[in-house]
Order: sequence, then C-alpha cells, then structure tokens
Amino acid sequence: MATIIAMANHKGGVGKTTSVQNLAAGLARRGYRALMVDFDPQSNLSDAFGCADPEIGIYDAMIGEAATPIVTISENLDLVPSHIGLANADIQFSTKIGREKILDGLLNKIRDNYDYIFIDCPPSLGLLTINAFSTANEIYIPLDAEYFSMRGLDSLQELISEIQQHVNPNLKIGGVFFTKFDPRQTLKKDVEVIIRERFGGLVYNTRISNNVAVAEAQAQGIDVFEYNKRAKAAKEYDVMVEEMLSRYPVKVK
Repeated sequence: MATIIAMANHKGGVGKTTSVQNLAAGLARRGYRALMVDFDPQSNLSDAFGCADPEIGIYDAMIGEAATPIVTISENLDLVPSHIGLANADIQFSTKIGREKILDGLLNKIRDNYDYIFIDCPPSLGLLTINAFSTANEIYIPLDAEYFSMRGLDSLQELISEIQQHVNPNLKIGGVFFTKFDPRQTLKKDVEVIIRERFGGLVYNTRISNNVAVAEAQAQGIDVFEYNKRAKAAKEYDVMVEEMLSRYPVKVK
C-alpha cells in the first residue's frame, strides 16, 4: 500500500509543484512506482508534464462523472491531472456529508498500485487541502527561507492538529525542507536556524537552491532529471530522494 505524501504550504511560490514533480521522478528512476495527484486548480503540475487542460481531471472523478484519470508519464511514473473545474470544489461539496474524505475514497481504489503517492496541494487551507490531509500519511512542507514563509506555519500546524484529532489520527509531518536556498544570504541562514530549532529532526539536511534548469525542464514538459541530470537542481533532488528513502524506507515491489 502506497505511502501518501501531501506537499503543502499555503504560501505560494515555495516549490510545492516542483518538488512533487522531481521527488516523484527521482523515486521512479530508482524503480519505485510513483503517482502524482495535481490537486491545485491552477494545474501547474499537469502543465509541467505537458498535460495542460486535460479533458478529464481529478475534479471529474470527485463529482462522480469519471473514473480517476491516470496519465502515464514515464516508466513507474503516473499523473492524475487537474483542470480549472477543481476551483468549484469548495462550492460544489460545501453541503456534502463526508466532503473531507472524497479524495481518500478515490485514492483507496488505486493506492495498492503504487509505492508512493504525492498530492500537490493548492496554496490555501480550504477543502482541497483538508481532503489531502485526510488521506495522507505524511505532510511535507517546502519553505523558502524568508520571514513571510514562517508566518503561516502556525495556521498550517493548527489545521494539521485538527485533522489528526477529528479525521486522520495517523497523519504526521514527515519532513520540512528549504527551497530557493542561497547560503550567501544572511536572512536565509537565520531563518534556517529558527526552523531547525522549531522542527528539529524533521528538517531535511538537503536544501534545494535556485536553478534555471527546473523552469527550463517544466517549459518542455519534463522533469529536471530528463532535462539535464547534471544540473544542480537534479543533483540536489537526487540527494533528497536518498535522504527520504533513508528516513522512510519502502522496498521496491
């Protein structure tokens, strides 16, 4: 049964989509079966794999008009795409009983087919993120090491606590990691110290720096490994995958 990881931070632009794309791709390269779920109405993850504006997306499965759509990206790597219709979810399901478990019901039907499932959450703490937390085993929090990235952590942790108490007692924070990191900037180093004091061993040693290869890869609809495995970002995500596997080992089936 797959480990389900929700990539979450309600601050935008911190690398959620990029991290889902490249961590999943890095695991697939090692023989692990990985599924990515684009759970953001902006559909950036779908776009990053050349699947913009799919005819059927996760929203269609949520409203019962289609089976969960699965697009094969490469060997061991699949994607559940999204489209703008997902923006209607909060209104569509506002009065539905069990609305926080809709995604859980969909993923339970397919989770045995994978080793890892990554959910790319939207930059909000609304119904979509609640759905992701209700089905996930772990939450990964990417952080740009800046002051405003820290401000929203209290709200995020409050939501995690509520989900643990009322919906998903097995949910836990699996990792916190830095993106767009530049060790030459004093502020970023200061923020890193604060975050490591707050989260302790949950903070990954691997830090992802700014690298143009990521954006260039996404513009071509591929992950950074396929674009240029020698790029700095590719090497950093590769190291992070190794660190992930050392922390939470899953055997290749």
